[in-house]
Amino acid sequence: MEITFADVSRMTLFRGFDKDFVSLLDLFFVENNYPADTHLVEQNVLQDRFYLVIAGSVAVYQSVENRRVPLATLDAGQFFGEINLFDPGLATASVVALTPVKTLEISNEQFRFFIENKPAIAADFTFQLAETIVRRFRGSNTALIEELNRPEAIQKAENISRGMPA
Repeated sequence: MEITFADVSRMTLFRGFDKDFVSLLDLFFVENNYPADTHLVEQNVLQDRFYLVIAGSVAVYQSVENRRVPLATLDAGQFFGEINLFDPGLATASVVALTPVKTLEISNEQFRFFIENKPAIAADFTFQLAETIVRRFRGSNTALIEELNRPEAIQKAENISRGMPA
């Protein structure tokens, strides 16, 4: 694998790690390349993998009533699938490559092996990952509250509670 320190040092997830950490990526992460329009993750399909985007861009979306609802565009230096490291399960969204994409990936099983074999480094990595999960959760929570407080959403909820058509 030809991932360099420059490739990962720009990621906030790896702030504070030195060049020796990059050599550990070779031991625990797998590099993959995907052409544009490839689905890396499918909503409602079992997932156990965490992805670091090294190059390219992906779109994250949810399928709702046969339409795509865009959630985010992630570029080099960003990541997705972090929940799968702790709790593999059905994906809550789909991820598709917008451009050719290079990733580093680690499965839940390989992550547990990483923790067992490099506990100090794994603890630092996990803490930084947890910070990002919390920030994303707070952002999603804020967006949901704003959406639920829109007058149209309030009226729709009141209609449903009265047994009227939404």
